[in-house]
Amino acid sequence: MKKNVIFLRISYWVAAIADFIVAVVVLFPSRMGVSEFVYPMGLMSAVAFSWGVLLIMADRKPMERRWVLLPTILVVFLLGMAGVFAALRNLISSARIISTSVVVYLVLCLLIYSYVKTRKE
Repeated sequence: MKKNVIFLRISYWVAAIADFIVAVVVLFPSRMGVSEFVYPMGLMSAVAFSWGVLLIMADRKPMERRWVLLPTILVVFLLGMAGVFAALRNLISSARIISTSVVVYLVLCLLIYSYVKTRKE
């Protein structure tokens, strides 16, 4: 049981840190492939930051709030798909999407493993 809580807590914090990084990175136009700040970048930053806070709150009661992992899995998957779509449209480089996809895959594996491992408790 204690090992499962540790996996949940690691999952919450890994995803939260990733969200905080995304919240900052999307505010830099050159990083997003545009020449100046555009409104959707600010929206994405606010959502990513808020999601990170939600994950930290889930960590306060890891087992009771493990349901937070389900929408987090969906969000991580959709962010990964947005990157693949952008690469297919030649909006970002293939090298960049490969490295990003590896991170998305690893985070998804951690989140799914943690959720499945704790569902019977």
